[in-house]
Amino acid sequence: MQSIRGIFLRLNLISILLCVILIGGVGLFSLSVIQASTSRDILSLTCRAEGQALDDSISSIKDSVDLFCAMTDNRVPSLAILRDQSFVDDLFAVAEMDFGQIARVTHGVCAYYFRTAPELTPKPEGFFYGKEPGSDLIVKQPLTDLSIYDPSDTEHVGWYYQPQVAGKPIWMEPYYNKNLDIYMVSYVVPFYRNGVFWAIAGMDIDFDVVIDRVRTINPYTTGYAFLCSDRGIIHYHPELEIGSTVTDYIDGLDSLQEALSVLDGQPTFGYRYKGVGKTIACYSLQNDMKLMLAAPNSEIKAPMVALFRVIVLAAILFCAVVAVLIVHISNRITHPLESLTQAARKIADGNLDVDLPDPSGDEVGILTRSFEVTVSSLKRYVASMNNMAFTDPLTQVKNKTAYDRAALGLQKDMAEGSAEYALVMCDLNNLKRINDAYGHERGDEYIVRCCNLICDVFKRSPVFRIGGDEFVVILTGESYANRDALMAVLNREIEGSLSAEQPWQRLSIAKGVAVCESADTTPDTVFVRADEAMYADKRRMKGQEAK
Repeated sequence: MQSIRGIFLRLNLISILLCVILIGGVGLFSLSVIQASTSRDILSLTCRAEGQALDDSISSIKDSVDLFCAMTDNRVPSLAILRDQSFVDDLFAVAEMDFGQIARVTHGVCAYYFRTAPELTPKPEGFFYGKEPGSDLIVKQPLTDLSIYDPSDTEHVGWYYQPQVAGKPIWMEPYYNKNLDIYMVSYVVPFYRNGVFWAIAGMDIDFDVVIDRVRTINPYTTGYAFLCSDRGIIHYHPELEIGSTVTDYIDGLDSLQEALSVLDGQPTFGYRYKGVGKTIACYSLQNDMKLMLAAPNSEIKAPMVALFRVIVLAAILFCAVVAVLIVHISNRITHPLESLTQAARKIADGNLDVDLPDPSGDEVGILTRSFEVTVSSLKRYVASMNNMAFTDPLTQVKNKTAYDRAALGLQKDMAEGSAEYALVMCDLNNLKRINDAYGHERGDEYIVRCCNLICDVFKRSPVFRIGGDEFVVILTGESYANRDALMAVLNREIEGSLSAEQPWQRLSIAKGVAVCESADTTPDTVFVRADEAMYADKRRMKGQEAK
């Protein structure tokens, strides 16, 4: 015959094992979902932060060129004066000095230039400063002879023709500039006067400087960052060929080129590369390039896997320790487990007002904290649902369902003999007339205006919308004692609105008040008297209108 001690020990051990498996599984699942979401958010936020840092360095080029263009354009009163060689000489002397000063305080500049349209000046005019090969020194370079290159030759004259064709300031995609032997990004602004193109000004950034910055972005261990255009053309990638597209290499990412325009700022995008699942985040730079951060899913999920192993190992150790020491610690373990079990039953029955034991530092504490998170989330969800169930969506006051619940409370007070309240019935006049004449949008505005007035007057009392044009107010306490004065205020406010310009701003409300009396047995009898008083007021108002 087995001893009661042995049966008790086995029952406790089985109960603990079941709780560890069931509750621990729920906790692990919840933690895995939270951790996966957090890891994706970290990747997205890292991409955004690094993208904004890149934008800061790029924006200085744009600001500098825009400043120079504003200064220079104001110095040319008309295009005809560009035929005056002395004016042009003075213009370029000042412009060259201004642009040089601006370039010296602009980070990352490898070239800057200003050229006029050759056909508008007696001779080709402009200046071009760029880095000497193998040096960081920016010196004046010979002007490019535009006549010897085809306008489609981006590597030599794209900086001149592309913004002219676009008719607006542009960021050129990264390209190799054969004039300076530099791979660069250019921001160029065309000058127009009365629709006539007359000059171009721009600055170039050494793209290797941008790439060096991107190389330092290393999300996770083997993650990497790369740059591509808004069409998915790769400008820099640690593994892929420049000029190819991401869809040439990435399995299951055929839609990325279409998604690039909407991915910016979104959390993440999943794909596979060489059979490895990865997650990517995207940020749009102001020069229309995309900064992409990619990391293997295995590294993103690594904290979750490690946490899973730790929790599983802890659960195994916990069970082993319990099996040896159950006689000494059964009371300490049983009590919190029983509390958690009771809390689980209450939650299953829909009762979220549960008392959980103080979390300890062991596995039971982990279960308790998981319950706290679950209960807290459920309470927020139920509160949100209750608010939607008892709130009128148009006026944001309580609805008919809320009034029915409030009436139950009044019924209880009446049964106990402690009820002291009054009901105010309000019915909106002219609503159908406004809807028919001005549309339901104005009708809704009229309802909201009337509701706001009722709420303002009875600010200490709950207001319920129980029908399309019917409201009821429950007066208790100070509002109940001052009901006559409040009704007078309501009448004055309604009368004051009659001078408004628009019909939907002129409020007309029929009202009726009924006080709970000792003979009343339910709120419905008070409601009926208030409703009758309201209809009497409505008939009185219609009689006045008829006169």
